[in-house]
Amino acid sequence: MHKVAVVGMGYSGAILVERLKNLTPALKVDVYDPTGSTGSGQAYQRDNLSNLVNRPAGLMYLREYGDFKQWLSESLVASPKSYQPRPVFGSFIEETLKSSLRAYSAIQYRRERVIGISTEQGGYSLITTSGKCIGYNAVVLATGNPEPADIYRLKGTERYINNPFPTTKLGDIRSGRIGVLGNQLSAIDVALTLLDAHPDNHVTMLTRNSKIPNYSEHYHPRPLKVLTESNLKQRLLGADSVLKTVQAMFDEELGAHGIQVRIEALMRDHTQASVAREAIYSVFSSTNLIVPVIWNHLSERDRKIFIRRYRNAWRQLRVPIPKENWIKIQQHIQLGRLACKTGLADISFDENQFVVRGRGFQDAFSDLVNATGAGDVMEGSLYKTLRASGMCVQHQYGGIDVCFDDCRVINEKGPTNIFAIGAPTVGVFYAVSNIDVLQMQAEIIYKTLSSLSA
Repeated sequence: MHKVAVVGMGYSGAILVERLKNLTPALKVDVYDPTGSTGSGQAYQRDNLSNLVNRPAGLMYLREYGDFKQWLSESLVASPKSYQPRPVFGSFIEETLKSSLRAYSAIQYRRERVIGISTEQGGYSLITTSGKCIGYNAVVLATGNPEPADIYRLKGTERYINNPFPTTKLGDIRSGRIGVLGNQLSAIDVALTLLDAHPDNHVTMLTRNSKIPNYSEHYHPRPLKVLTESNLKQRLLGADSVLKTVQAMFDEELGAHGIQVRIEALMRDHTQASVAREAIYSVFSSTNLIVPVIWNHLSERDRKIFIRRYRNAWRQLRVPIPKENWIKIQQHIQLGRLACKTGLADISFDENQFVVRGRGFQDAFSDLVNATGAGDVMEGSLYKTLRASGMCVQHQYGGIDVCFDDCRVINEKGPTNIFAIGAPTVGVFYAVSNIDVLQMQAEIIYKTLSSLSA
């Protein structure tokens, strides 16, 4: 009998376990997660219902498109609106996974923290806080998103919160001077939670150079006409500039769908998406799986140019927020309860307040919440240990080095039978916060493990 260990049971661990159950009982699966999560993880844990997913319900899924929407219609736990609360999607995942764990005895859940991995007798052993678990033929790192990076070294400072989730813990903050680092999806959830918590709360979102995302109402994937993988490989072969060629192909794709606006104009001003909002976001949602392919075709020079010039604009353009939350944000701005400032340069803690300096402004805040999104997994203790022991190699663009074709972790000797999905693979796959990419990775790992256990 082959044994596989899955480290982490958030969304990425859940979609993998849902596949691996098909290989039991020939395959034994041990799942390790110290939090007790059975699929919801941090992203979809029990939290405020104002925290909405940023994809229509029909595009949220665990095993296949439509399964969440079907569950909604049968469970009656929420209204049938397009954008659902994150905790509702989490309830769907938890209910499904708990059912699988009951039905498949070859899958065992261990509420333990993994602190290291070692090789032993041709296989792997996991080192946990309670001891060593031996005899695994393969290990999958599905550890999820790490907490935000403590860029300004404020962790441990009174009235500073580095990880705002679950946002229910923000309910006790009462202040007319609350600073929130960031202005993207996480920051919007945090700001709305704080503003709903008390009528006297005033919030300022602080960022270096990004704008509040645009909104979407509904969209659905469309068949790609230009940006197919075969077209991409053909066009990029021998191209002088891959980045410019990709930009031209995006323009052609938009044009093929009757959208008369160029990708450069959209990145310069994402509000231009209003000319054909549904069509534009439908096309972008269809390119989710092609983005990692594009990233892997870019030269080092093109990658550096993209990160320096386009990354922030690209992120804002591709990740709209639900219209419901966008309207709330605009209303709070008009009422003077919410402000947004760009040009953030430095933060210090002086005389019991946070002093924030930026381009053309200096403000002081009584409370500060870091909502800048996921940090780098390499700051976590497990990955520091794996790197120090030679089990993995750090990738220059974040996370650890893995094979693009099968998600195997690469160490100094080459590919291993350790696999990674999601956040640890950001340097290789780039767009790992997208559930379509996570589903693709889970399928790749599942097929590889199927062949190993045959």
